[in-house]
Amino acid sequence: MLRRLVDKVLDSFKDETINFEKCFRPVLIAMNMCGIPLGMNNTDEPTTLTVWMVYIFGWILYCFNVASGLMSISIEKREKSPFFTNNRTTAWQWNYGITTYNSVFSSIAAHTVLLAITTVRWKHLARIFHRMERINQFGLKDFQAFRAIFRSGLFFAIISWLAIGYQSISAFFMANVDVWKMVIYSFQRGFIIVIILAGILFFCFGRMASTMLQILGQEMAKFISSDDDQQSFENIDVVIAKWNRHYFMAIDFVHQFNRCFGCLLLVLIAPIFIRVISTSFFLMIELKDGQWTAAVTLNLIVLLVHFVAFIFAANIPHRIRQEAIDLTKKLRRFQLKDFTHQNQVNVLMMEISNSLPKITAAGFFDIDLQLIPTLIGTTLTYLIILFQFQTSENT
Repeated sequence: MLRRLVDKVLDSFKDETINFEKCFRPVLIAMNMCGIPLGMNNTDEPTTLTVWMVYIFGWILYCFNVASGLMSISIEKREKSPFFTNNRTTAWQWNYGITTYNSVFSSIAAHTVLLAITTVRWKHLARIFHRMERINQFGLKDFQAFRAIFRSGLFFAIISWLAIGYQSISAFFMANVDVWKMVIYSFQRGFIIVIILAGILFFCFGRMASTMLQILGQEMAKFISSDDDQQSFENIDVVIAKWNRHYFMAIDFVHQFNRCFGCLLLVLIAPIFIRVISTSFFLMIELKDGQWTAAVTLNLIVLLVHFVAFIFAANIPHRIRQEAIDLTKKLRRFQLKDFTHQNQVNVLMMEISNSLPKITAAGFFDIDLQLIPTLIGTTLTYLIILFQFQTSENT
């Protein structure tokens, strides 16, 4: 009786732990607080009242986002703060105007995509996770790794929220503007947290996809390096079929992940390009006089944050693809005497090679490390052009 009770407690603990919903919960709660109704409910169940309330709350926040953004642009057009009276060349004004429009419209665009596209396609991604749970694709140790990824994402979200608050407070003391105008600016900047949460969600799921393929690779390497007597013909049939099922389940997850976040990547990557170029120009103008001011420090932090975020965004798809390529390398080392089983291994290796995963920005271009040299080259090109405008006006 006591043993049966212990087994029941252990089974219940296992059911509570091996669960994707508990892994995603920290980030999904933050998304729901921002009005983005992402959950792990069964897609066959009717939409609950709570989900509808979160969805309505999200559209209300979206209206505030649009209104505060347009009001910020309107204020910038009508009057300028004395804080921005230096370096008022045409090139500087263009750069500052582009930065303002980029900040406002990137926030609105990301918010639109999250509400209109990501929330609609999310159910297909949730269905994949339910299928993985049903076939017991991952164990307790794997779920602990998944939870660590999303906990780190939540920690970064908290740090980002504090950084946005610091930026708003510092701008309040640096700029001599009315309080109500500064409230509008701060309110508009606050919606940047939506973009940050979307980026964190992309990073967490992308990191989890590469971890899934890495787990499969470790399983392959462990079986291949085992003794010959353990590799019985019957066992090899089961193992190859299991590898095939787990790989294509992970590829299906990457595909739905790309459908869910592809449009979001499109509206996030382009603003990062613009922000890096404009911030680099501001730094170049400020450092030309050889003075290190608070504005230089702030712009340098903004530049580093955007550049590091771009590297992370480009590295995630590269890592997913590289993990899939490593699977083929492991299978090449798997040599069997039986022709039938060796042919099964070769077919699996060929199927993996023909279905290597990739992440695209809504199909317009691939997200990969090759974008980093493009970003650097584009930034340098536009810096030279803007600097030529700047020097021609000064002379």
